[in-house]
Amino acid sequence: MCVEYIIAVLITSVVISCFGQHSTPIVNIQGLGSVQGSVGYTAWTNRTIYEFQGIPYGEAPVGTLRFKPTVKAAAWGGIRDASKPGIRCPQMDKHYVNLDNEDCLTLSVYSNDLNSDRPVMVFMHGGWLFWGGAEQYKPNFLLESNIVLVVIQYRLGPLGFLSTMSEDIPGNVGMLDVITALEWVQQNIRYFGGSSSQVTIFGESAGAVAVSAMLHSPLVQSRSTPLFNKAILQSGSVFVPWAISDDPIEGTNDIAKRTGCTGVALEQCLRGVAVKDLLEAFHDHREQTIISRGYPYVAGTGLVVGGPSPLFPQHPKNYLENVNKNIAIMAGTTSQDGLFLLNELHKLQPQLLQTLNTSHALLHYVRILHEKFGQTKYDGSLEGYAFNQNFLVSETDRLPWADLVCSLTDICGIHGIKAPVMSEVHAFSHVNPGNVYLYSFDYSSELIQRNLSVPFPHKRPVHHAKDIKYLFPWEALDERDVKMAKTVVQLWTSFAIRGVPSADNVGYWPPVDGLFGPYLKINIESEQRNNYLNEFYATADKYRVLGGAGSRLTVSVGSIILVLMIAFSRVL
Repeated sequence: MCVEYIIAVLITSVVISCFGQHSTPIVNIQGLGSVQGSVGYTAWTNRTIYEFQGIPYGEAPVGTLRFKPTVKAAAWGGIRDASKPGIRCPQMDKHYVNLDNEDCLTLSVYSNDLNSDRPVMVFMHGGWLFWGGAEQYKPNFLLESNIVLVVIQYRLGPLGFLSTMSEDIPGNVGMLDVITALEWVQQNIRYFGGSSSQVTIFGESAGAVAVSAMLHSPLVQSRSTPLFNKAILQSGSVFVPWAISDDPIEGTNDIAKRTGCTGVALEQCLRGVAVKDLLEAFHDHREQTIISRGYPYVAGTGLVVGGPSPLFPQHPKNYLENVNKNIAIMAGTTSQDGLFLLNELHKLQPQLLQTLNTSHALLHYVRILHEKFGQTKYDGSLEGYAFNQNFLVSETDRLPWADLVCSLTDICGIHGIKAPVMSEVHAFSHVNPGNVYLYSFDYSSELIQRNLSVPFPHKRPVHHAKDIKYLFPWEALDERDVKMAKTVVQLWTSFAIRGVPSADNVGYWPPVDGLFGPYLKINIESEQRNNYLNEFYATADKYRVLGGAGSRLTVSVGSIILVLMIAFSRVL
């Protein structure tokens, strides 16, 4: 044990002993200052949690620092109040609106034991890369296990991802925030009882995009001292069609025009635009671009490739063959993951689903879905194949909505989430066999809240982000839900602690050793499955009311090869 660590523990011990183990904790972070947190308790066994929220890791990115790479936080004097959440990064959401305060580069740390050396789990929140915040993700479930939890905030939307591909607005600064936060963890987590050599990064949806970016960026992976050694991707990857902006300059120009910024001084003008005006322009641009072109062409919420940003000099696909063989991976999706994409497209263009009255109209809608995900170069053959694989002959004749919506959900799930996640699993299982785990989350709560715009007629779909409520106390849980939450917490934290996911009521979860499995189907009674391609049709298989002679043809070897070509077409 190094002298520096011993000194840190002694300082922490003295501070805690002065206030009592269950009183307000104060931690001195060497080189930065002291933080005074609060005390909470775990959900099931009432263990003490020392909570430190809103700790700055970066300077406020305002004025000349707007759109620029992260500047590490400076030291502060006195004792900083860390008993309340940091303010979210600017965003527009019906539940939370921050339209002016850009001083948001903070993180929260939760620990049971400030004098320990425990594995660390660093969570990156989801929200399309344009909304969300750390205060949504409390530690009351995860701290039932012996880990230290860190939840980070990063710049969102146009303030984090707008790019003119120039030094003035290089893009990707939201991901540079993430890197700076991980550096903070390496330097300071020992003061909170965490081990910098045992760090697992995990995230859901856009948070998983951030995790994936850390896995593939040469800016992260070229370091002699790694920032983390395990990663969990929940329903997301840098290869999803909404993660990378294919046309950032045109999109930025459109957003700028909507704010009144045009001409040669565009960058300077954008730095002075009010946050509210910038966010409104971004949201208008996003909606209109999805309607007219598709997700890959939205600016201000996707990563950029090339230009002055050091995150990805080349497209992430070029780094797939050289992924870090020392990183253990756990990755997966929910059964109806594509429903959130179908739901958004329906909200933006509800008239399209209202015209599915002929098989030709249905084929046209399938073509539109593929275009929204950037698959236009396969125009014709791709839509025809998807049409054949996802719909029964009897369905295309009778057009029963209850069945069609299931297949449309699966198409969105394949292209929008599941195939990109599978590409991550393939890459890492090839170089690090025995240390990559794949899952499909299939548990449906009796208390599930759908909040859907699209008319989905079936009960309790396991759609996007519905696994999060079993890791963090988002919603009320019944007795059955609590049992599921305890299982999920054990699986996630055991992977972070030992590199092998396990739980008391779950049998052996084998690592991936083939193209499509094995994988774990997570439910109250979890079970091992061998062919993850079956998850590509999980919604139709679960809810389809027709069957028997009208069932879809068995997938042949040739079909498997073709579906892989289609599914990974934005990766390969």
